[in-house]
Amino acid sequence: MLPFIIGGLVTGSLYGLSGIGLVLTYRTSGVFNFGHGAVAAAAAFLFYRLHDQWSVPWPFAVLIVLVGFVIVVGPVLELVTRSLNDAAAAVIVVATVGLFLAIYGGLTVAVHDAVRSLPPFLPQTGFTISSVLVSWEDVITAGIALFGAVGLYLFMRLTRLGVAMRAVVDNPTLVRLTGERPVRIRRVAWSIGSGFAAISGILLARSQGLDALQLTFLVVQAFGACAIGRFSSLPMTYVGGLIVGVVSAIASDYVTKPPFSQLPSAVPFIALIIVLLVVPLSKLPRGTLAFRGLVSDTKELSRLWGGTIVGVLAVLLILVPHVVGAYLPVWISAESNFVIFASLALLVWTSGQISLCQMAFAALGATTMGHLVAHGVPWPLALLLAGLLTVPVGALVAIPAIRLSGIYLALVTLGFGIVMQFVIYPTFLMFGSGLTVNSTRPDFGPVSGSDTSVYYVDLVVVALVALGLVMIHRSRFGRLLRAMSETPTMLATLGLSVNVTRLMVFCISAFIAGVGGGLVITQFTVGSTVFPPLQSLIIIAVLAISALLGTRVLLSSAIAALLMEVVPGYATSFNSDHQTLTFGVAALAAGLVLANRSALATWVQRQSTARGDRLEHGPVTARRSREDDQFVSLVSQ
Repeated sequence: MLPFIIGGLVTGSLYGLSGIGLVLTYRTSGVFNFGHGAVAAAAAFLFYRLHDQWSVPWPFAVLIVLVGFVIVVGPVLELVTRSLNDAAAAVIVVATVGLFLAIYGGLTVAVHDAVRSLPPFLPQTGFTISSVLVSWEDVITAGIALFGAVGLYLFMRLTRLGVAMRAVVDNPTLVRLTGERPVRIRRVAWSIGSGFAAISGILLARSQGLDALQLTFLVVQAFGACAIGRFSSLPMTYVGGLIVGVVSAIASDYVTKPPFSQLPSAVPFIALIIVLLVVPLSKLPRGTLAFRGLVSDTKELSRLWGGTIVGVLAVLLILVPHVVGAYLPVWISAESNFVIFASLALLVWTSGQISLCQMAFAALGATTMGHLVAHGVPWPLALLLAGLLTVPVGALVAIPAIRLSGIYLALVTLGFGIVMQFVIYPTFLMFGSGLTVNSTRPDFGPVSGSDTSVYYVDLVVVALVALGLVMIHRSRFGRLLRAMSETPTMLATLGLSVNVTRLMVFCISAFIAGVGGGLVITQFTVGSTVFPPLQSLIIIAVLAISALLGTRVLLSSAIAALLMEVVPGYATSFNSDHQTLTFGVAALAAGLVLANRSALATWVQRQSTARGDRLEHGPVTARRSREDDQFVSLVSQ
């Protein structure tokens, strides 16, 4: 066991170092950076480019990377996220997930998904402890992490700037009265956090390899260390990294047989879930607007306009198979994705909840559909059961939603999705040892297995899902969901159960996502790689992009499905790497726009008022005033 303990301590020290940087930026700025792992991966690839491809000596390469991330990347991240300080939790998640995808997509475009190894640059010789070789590389790595953790702790305790960092967490206004600038303090915190992410990424890449996705999610394992430190204590975060590293290493020695051979990789996220479910909420930092999601559009269309739009869309959708030709499979994929997007939009837009495990629900529905059809269950019944059997999992995820909200709920659901991938996906309940499942196409009555038949069957399912969501929106339950999004406390004071409402909306969302997964497997054979946790991040990013045109559940889901499937289907050069990069940048921009929406509306109002004071009264002035009022109203909405 000793080799695994030693290796776990080395790796865990890097988890702790990365987690310290993340906790520092979170506590000083109020923004939990989901892109922290991507920043570390970018630093590792930059070091590889300098040292191995351009032959820069490794000490200078490390110095260039560190200085660049501390002086350039940190302040840029602070500037980008500055407007998120007082934003809703859903906006922060969307923006930082967009940052994650933008950096990861940029890396994959630059390196073309190639997996590289980082040659050793630290001494490989060492000494033995009970016949176990401990290399100087391990000692130096652990020493750097310990030095960084202790140095930051002393800096926070002994220096004026460090004390100001601790103070800005509690009351930025009082810090400003002392002559310190909170913006400067946050900028320094982001610089330190970026530097810690960079050094941890470089040292982790040495042992784990230069794979953009693996390295990014490897650093994300520092989330478990942050949870053990309760997202506030820097020393406990470092200790949490050591605990996570040692437990994962020991588990890799004992848990080696399928289907649980990947369980050690899930240990940090299991720790994350347990801590957030056990630690009292009073011990965790409280973010602003924790319960409030993105504001939903609640204005109803008139029956005339609504009926006209529905009729036109119905005619267009019916004509699709006769118009698109060979691109019909693209539109079939868009239908199934619409259902999955709708399940997420119901949570985010209507109820103000956040879920980063939606693709796990879809994966469960897809595999359930495949198993049921293989045992002779009729296709329509199998699709219904695929949705119903996903409901208990949705209820399980709703348990943390009862006590958590905002960033912590996002972290728990992300951890749940990753645990599902590592622990449940390989079992016989889902993909099994082959990691692939298939299903037959609908073949009953006048329905054959052709693409046209599948399109029309899926269209019927889409129509039923859309009708159900409209009924929910207009019902008393829909009003309760919108009220819960705005202020759950007031809802509880009226005698209504907020917990039951959360439970119900998660179950409904899981049911719809399970049906969407059943439609996906109807079209083609699926594997575990179709429903990774990364895909859950991508769909919430695409849904946020569609929010720029409105947060109506059906409208945003339709736009997101078009962006996700139809646009890449016609633009064949727009591959998955370019999609990730584009969606990431657009989601980051969408998050910033949503965070500054009220400020933008106020600025427009002031500009229009000032212009009205300068202009003389008359027909032209009246027309311009009407145009200004319309523009202000549009921006405010």
